[in-house]
Amino acid sequence: MDLSTLPQNQKVATMARVLQAEIIGGLHAAEDQLPTEPELMKRFGVARETVRRALQVLKEAGLVMSVQGSGTFVRRRPGRTTLLREFLPLGGPTDWIDRGSESWIPLAPPVWGRGEVPPELAERIGLGGEVSVWVCVRGIDADPRVPLQLVRTYVPVGVAEKLPGIEKAASGAAVVLERLSRTGSPLSWTLTDGARMPEQSEAVTLDTPIGVPLVQTLRITRQDGVVVEATEYVVSSERFCLTSRPDQETDSLDSAEGA
Repeated sequence: MDLSTLPQNQKVATMARVLQAEIIGGLHAAEDQLPTEPELMKRFGVARETVRRALQVLKEAGLVMSVQGSGTFVRRRPGRTTLLREFLPLGGPTDWIDRGSESWIPLAPPVWGRGEVPPELAERIGLGGEVSVWVCVRGIDADPRVPLQLVRTYVPVGVAEKLPGIEKAASGAAVVLERLSRTGSPLSWTLTDGARMPEQSEAVTLDTPIGVPLVQTLRITRQDGVVVEATEYVVSSERFCLTSRPDQETDSLDSAEGA
């Protein structure tokens, strides 16, 4: 894993790289406890603060985890599976894990609210100001139910106001697009797959380290040339790589094998 967020402090960076190499090389296996802070201070000839900062770098990269009162342990990283993603004409997507095994289910009631498109998406989506936002956290029907996918749908307030009751609907983009399709004007959309870094709240929601990129699919729907809906689907690149059927049309398709 690329420690792209290494600090400028050379001692911290050196220590983090050495421990990273040892973990990847198997010297410290999954669930093994790392040496204590005093032991690391002695080994690297550094102050306690340097040790803590280096360990924090490894935590953010998803390599280690702290257990209060016990120490720092090598984190068992989840196995990566293939996410096959298909999009249906009126919403979707229909997603499967491992090419067809299980579909997503909401892990909590999805909610509508009012908000703004995040700055990093606003320009790409072409929406600014207040929008209606639908948020859903999804997983698979397993025990325990682990949050695996975060979905956000953005609808211009003006569009939402023309769809009475839309903000009380349990569904997000699917019901929006279905309602819009009845107006007679055809809908068109673009799909783009890529990656971005998570926000702190997203990392917590998806139980993924803050330093692990998210695999992102962004759909933008237009009607009469105007953006009427945009939905972002994100999953942790630590858990998934992305693929699609050969006949699926997207702007770009990246498998996000890095991270």
